[in-house]
Amino acid sequence: MKLIVAGMLAAGCWGTALAAQQPPAVLTLDEALALAGARNPAYRRAIAQADASGAGVRAGFGAFLPSLSAGLSWSGNSSTKVTGEDDFGRPVELPDPLTFRSSSASQSVSTSVTLFDGFRNLHQYRAARASAWASEARMDAQAVTVEAEVSRRFYAALQAQQAVGVEEELLAVSRQQLDATDRLFRVAARTEVDVLGAQIQVAQQEQALEQARGDARATLLLLAEAIGLEPDIAFRVDGALPAAVDPTALDADSLVAVALAGSPRVMAANAGASEAGYNARAAKSGRWPTISASAAFSRRTSLSSYDALFAFNPRDRAFGFGFEVRVPLFTQFQTSNTVAQAVAQERVADETLRETILEVERGVRTAHINLVTAFRRLQLAERQGELSQRRLTMAQQQYQLGTISFTEFQQVVTQTSQDARQLINAELEHARARVALDELLGLSGVGR
Repeated sequence: MKLIVAGMLAAGCWGTALAAQQPPAVLTLDEALALAGARNPAYRRAIAQADASGAGVRAGFGAFLPSLSAGLSWSGNSSTKVTGEDDFGRPVELPDPLTFRSSSASQSVSTSVTLFDGFRNLHQYRAARASAWASEARMDAQAVTVEAEVSRRFYAALQAQQAVGVEEELLAVSRQQLDATDRLFRVAARTEVDVLGAQIQVAQQEQALEQARGDARATLLLLAEAIGLEPDIAFRVDGALPAAVDPTALDADSLVAVALAGSPRVMAANAGASEAGYNARAAKSGRWPTISASAAFSRRTSLSSYDALFAFNPRDRAFGFGFEVRVPLFTQFQTSNTVAQAVAQERVADETLRETILEVERGVRTAHINLVTAFRRLQLAERQGELSQRRLTMAQQQYQLGTISFTEFQQVVTQTSQDARQLINAELEHARARVALDELLGLSGVGR
């Protein structure tokens, strides 16, 4: 996860330049992880969600502070009367219309603070903090997931490149076999059927080589997707699969303890359960009375002209303060519904935490078993590959001397090809098993 964090820092410092920069033509695992930290959409989305959670914490803390507002207003009015009333109250038309003008200016400052609300603000603030912790844990979990996926696809691309090399070597052996068969055919030591068989084997090996090259290109596309690169960017990978380390010395119970203590998934579920608990307590606080205090100061002036417009120093002043106690006697069962929903969410979060713990424990134990199995299979594949290479060398010498038939030699070549492919597949499976275990443990440097 350190490389993902480095990629996040790089994105913050020169993310725009990195977005426009082309990746190197030869990509190492460290470079792939740094690019993924800056470009992977899922990880960038997790970062955005974690950043937004900070606003919720600030809002929760702000509930303890007084609210403060200020206002400025000006108004003007003009009215003209052309009718009036005589001494007997009858409407008459005035000889000269009368125009009345007025204006006012006001300024006000008000504040209010909640003195007691059943500790609702306290619980909501704690819930906001728990939510922020959960967002950070989910971001860390996403970082581990991205690093693991990039590592898996990088190793697959390496394995595909190695497979191309193996098929090229096997093609060279097939062509050597064809040349040897031609020479033996010219001295009547082999038949035309043997020559045709050698030619068929070369053609089959050429097809296998083209298939391996196509698979290698496909793995690079998958790696580019995991990093967040455009599919038309051309590059190749450079590096090596992780060295095989005997995992039998690892204790499954110790690994489970490490995972439960440091796995971002468990941390996120734990924070989610805490958040739901605080939300349930905040909902129950709705049954308590609320006590609040307020104060206001204002200045105002009114004139029978427009002179008060945009006046910044009104002379009339007023000050007031008050206390309010609100008791929720009957809320149409809204409070009961809110409490019931919050308590249900708390139970769901608790069960989600328990489910996550069980999944992580089962996953770690399974990943440990798979790693041990993959290591043993790799050891056997390496031993079998060494024996196959020695057998192939001896068979080539015997075939050129004419002591074994073409069919026998072809069987040796076929078996050697299968053993070589099985070896690189075993190396990849071992690397994937290490990545899977480290991912569940939440460790940095996944699979390395």
